[in-house]
Amino acid sequence: MVFLKKLFGFNKDCRYYLEKGDRYLHEERYADARDAFAEAMQKMAESDTEDVSMGSLLREKFAETGNKLGLLNLSEAEHALSNGDHKKAEDHLRIVSELAEDAALRDEAEKILAGLVSESPRKKTNDANHSCFSCRDDSAQITHESHTEDEQLTAEDRFALYIHTLPGDLAERYAGLGEKFAHGCLLNLDGDGEGALKVFAELSVEAGNDILDYEIAIIYYRKGDMINCERLLRRAIDLNGLNPLCHLGVVQLLAETDRVAEAIPFLERMINADLLPDQARLLLGEVYLLLEDETRAVEIYSQVMSSPKHAREAAEKLIPLLERQGRPEEAAYLAKKFMKGCC
Repeated sequence: MVFLKKLFGFNKDCRYYLEKGDRYLHEERYADARDAFAEAMQKMAESDTEDVSMGSLLREKFAETGNKLGLLNLSEAEHALSNGDHKKAEDHLRIVSELAEDAALRDEAEKILAGLVSESPRKKTNDANHSCFSCRDDSAQITHESHTEDEQLTAEDRFALYIHTLPGDLAERYAGLGEKFAHGCLLNLDGDGEGALKVFAELSVEAGNDILDYEIAIIYYRKGDMINCERLLRRAIDLNGLNPLCHLGVVQLLAETDRVAEAIPFLERMINADLLPDQARLLLGEVYLLLEDETRAVEIYSQVMSSPKHAREAAEKLIPLLERQGRPEEAAYLAKKFMKGCC
């Protein structure tokens, strides 16, 4: 009878945590799911019984959550790289190596990490990038910061690193524009805006292209020519309304020229077209905060709470807003759920 009690007790405990982990996994709460599967494995280790099939299943589940968290951290590393935050990128990449069991995923993280270790951070060319929109991971920075010249990296490798974190199909499109375009991008990265402008201008003569307009707009932005910068960004959107960088560029430009309300339709267009919609919502919430419309900001940030990737950032914005609105219980719930450290 004692043996049966232990056996049934083990099955109940183990399956309880397994089912709990499965629920979290379905909800894409990967860190919580990993903890639940780890607890199930601990219950198994403490028992006097051995269930090979259950042990194998739990190890597979545990590995799956590690890979899911690895993917999330790889994505966060890419966003950090696009904003020039190499330290944060390095932290996320090391988490990938620690959690992911998928060899290809670990190799990808280690490859990027090796490139970071071998190079020195580049000083940003324009402090104007430190706007209210550019001090967070998914910022609307007009420039997509990347790697600097290093004697150990070829031009081809440097360009590959430069475009690696671009969203959607942009990396493929950038790569398809040829060696001359890549050379212009690297000139721009090295601070030779005039040389890059000459290259891009020559390529623009051949045909209109949203990417070329965007890259030229970056140069005008750094020169302080906001009129031509905005003209090119708007033309780029007319050429290709599905390029998220151009929309984000216009949003930042409007914010920096004290026309933040004009950014709303651009962000709403991104959301409706499924162009980095969660990032667009986070920025839209920020716009409403600048316009002192906290009620609308709460609505927008609440929409991001279903995103596993961006819920934590939305929660950070929501908590003080809910407290100011006299909703301390909701604020406390979010703080307990999301303010427990990085995934």
